[in-house]
Amino acid sequence: MSRSATCISLFLFLAAAARSVDSHQVTLELPTPDGCNPVGTKTISLKDARRNRELLVTFWYPAVPSSAFAPYMDEKTSAEIATEWKLQPDFARHVRTHSSLNAAFGQTGPFPVILLEHGSGTVPAIYTVLAEGLASRGFVVAATNHPPDSLIAVFPDGREIKAKPYWPENADRRTQGVAIGRFAEEVLLADVRFVLDQLRHLNSQDNFWSGHFNLSRVGIVGHSMGGTTAALATKEERSISAGVNLDGSTYPGMNADVRPIELHKPFLFVATEEHASDPETRAREYVGSESNTYYVAIPGNDHMSFTDTRLLSTRFYRESPPNPGTFERALLAVELTRSLVEEFFAKYLNDDIAPHLDFAVHVDKK
Repeated sequence: MSRSATCISLFLFLAAAARSVDSHQVTLELPTPDGCNPVGTKTISLKDARRNRELLVTFWYPAVPSSAFAPYMDEKTSAEIATEWKLQPDFARHVRTHSSLNAAFGQTGPFPVILLEHGSGTVPAIYTVLAEGLASRGFVVAATNHPPDSLIAVFPDGREIKAKPYWPENADRRTQGVAIGRFAEEVLLADVRFVLDQLRHLNSQDNFWSGHFNLSRVGIVGHSMGGTTAALATKEERSISAGVNLDGSTYPGMNADVRPIELHKPFLFVATEEHASDPETRAREYVGSESNTYYVAIPGNDHMSFTDTRLLSTRFYRESPPNPGTFERALLAVELTRSLVEEFFAKYLNDDIAPHLDFAVHVDKK
């Protein structure tokens, strides 16, 4: 049995609890990563002089053990998230991660690399549960903040770039969809290629990162607009071996005018029941081999259930207390998402087994 298979604990929900700190505030401990490696995290800024563009990339990676955990996100990002999602203003100070800030790499490697692409109006930090799980399983996760598609990007010198529309706001939906698709192809896909080039440079010349990336084994996972980016990058970028789309469409697919993406590589598409309810959705959005193209619809999920968002809102929502059981459902959703993504990349980047993807049991409800 492989080392990673020994470490699999796919549906075990560990230590994700909220405990009282005082009469007014709770602390959210994110679900414990389910792999064998401690996790480190580090954010760097990369400048693309050719495009006059600067990107923040946050890494999660297998690290040496440490008891000092990184903050969930910086204060400016936290304030923007709190305003946008109506959370308590200081919520991020009460979220406990399982990553050590700037920790040294673990002794083994190099590690396969997974690019993580955020959805529109979000930030990489809200995928921490997914990223920590993958890093604990022996992957390096590189999550790019793509302004102005992200809610906010806060650079080391204090500069901020906030979200703004990159489509004609007063146009019809089809025209907007075409503009969004163009942005995905001309900006987001170009960002992916730039980051890959920078990873090659860091892997050969940077003292901290050198030798830790196995760039012959690269995957990509994205949510929403990031899922669209992941699909395009899987198709177009030769160095990417496998991709995952978490409830992202193709564009201008938002207008039922779908341009299918033809894939010849392993691909996992995880969607809400609503997204998957159209019987023609799969055929219209993705064309791939039956042997390595997976479609998973998760009942009861909404679009943001694939992120940390619902965990946050059940504990820190300002306006009303959550309904009974919402925390448990949110926990189930993020753990299930993480497990499926981990299995998929373990199979296609590490030649491991994927029992829940390949040996699923169908149950007829009467």
